[in-house]
Amino acid sequence: MKYYEEKPFLEHLEDLRWVIIKSLLALGGGSLICFIETKPLMAILLKPLKSAGEDPQKVLRVLGVVDPFSVQLQLSLLGGLVLSLPFILYFVAQFIIPALTPSELRLLFPIFSVGALLFVGGILFCYFILLPQTLQFFSAYNKWMGVQTDWTLQNYSNFVVQMLISFGLAFELPLVVILLGILGILQSATLSRYRRHAIVIIVIAAACITPTSDPLSLLFLAAPMYLLYECSLWVLKAIEARKRTQKDRAIEKGDVIP
Repeated sequence: MKYYEEKPFLEHLEDLRWVIIKSLLALGGGSLICFIETKPLMAILLKPLKSAGEDPQKVLRVLGVVDPFSVQLQLSLLGGLVLSLPFILYFVAQFIIPALTPSELRLLFPIFSVGALLFVGGILFCYFILLPQTLQFFSAYNKWMGVQTDWTLQNYSNFVVQMLISFGLAFELPLVVILLGILGILQSATLSRYRRHAIVIIVIAAACITPTSDPLSLLFLAAPMYLLYECSLWVLKAIEARKRTQKDRAIEKGDVIP
């Protein structure tokens, strides 16, 4: 049973409106802080290029008059989203907690925590492993083609930001699969039966997510996504086994009719 007093629909809309307002204020505050501290963010943005063995001052160019300002705004929004994410999750939790049962409430913190860890894990994997390798590959490819590496700052920042966000979202796959399993929408037997189809879907999804069409980026995204798919399968099997055990115990006690 729910342990909260039912609210009229309009009051729910009012609560949702305040959640959106507070989330936007948190995002705006985080973005303002990052806008002021642009230089440390730029250092973070340029580190993968340095790790690839390139000098940003020699490789990157600014062609448009307002391009540096556009890059600063982009970094501020991304950094603001990262800074404000815990507050946004807290506001969302405040909104949905009253409607949850005690058993659902116990799952709320683990779900949010795992989701945040997977998102950050995807970003870190891309930042420290994939981006330097990808940039080094394209730089070497340019030399092989006999052309000089000369990228614009805006193009480079767009590429890095898209890659980081893409990998962060892609690493949320286990959480989605497990939630569908907990809700009874998806079963481990289905995942096992359609494993080959899943591989094709993962490769297609990786090709759509990555901002480039090179096979290296595709491989680096598709491989961990498939490993996460297999991990999701085993976790889902463990959850189903636990549910069967609990049901068998309830039947033995006579609480549930088989």
